[in-house]
Amino acid sequence: MSRATRRAGGTGSSERGAVLVEMALVAPVLILLLLGIVDFGWAFSENLDVRHGAREASRLVAVNYRPNPNAGTAQADDIIAEVCRRIDGGTGTTITLQIPSGQPGAVGSVGQYATVTVARPAASLSGLFGPVLNGKSLSSSVETRIEVTSTWTTDNSARSTSCA
Repeated sequence: MSRATRRAGGTGSSERGAVLVEMALVAPVLILLLLGIVDFGWAFSENLDVRHGAREASRLVAVNYRPNPNAGTAQADDIIAEVCRRIDGGTGTTITLQIPSGQPGAVGSVGQYATVTVARPAASLSGLFGPVLNGKSLSSSVETRIEVTSTWTTDNSARSTSCA
């Protein structure tokens, strides 16, 4: 191959390994960027799921969700189980229902406020960002006004259950 051919766009033998070296330098950065997008996108999605779950639970609490004749703590457990089902609550997801004490009127009467908290541990899908994400807690609390006199009750002013 003549010198003119190489200048016109042909690759010479001295440039054959350059592409491989460039790829070896750039590939780890691109893979790290891709896995970071996946891991933090997953964490963001899980955080949205937790927030959605807290809103769903607060709505069920406000309207006194009763799929069966249960009352008291059994009904509180029914509400929590329904929320776990709706948000696809994974291992470690905790839902807490609470009617704060000290509010005027009977506990669970119309106009009082109830607090719902949903928490889930964050996790890394790839494992690469585990030191950053693992051990962090994603949580959301919603305070809702009770619209229908509640028949669910809580033990010690709070009912907290983990989704299985």
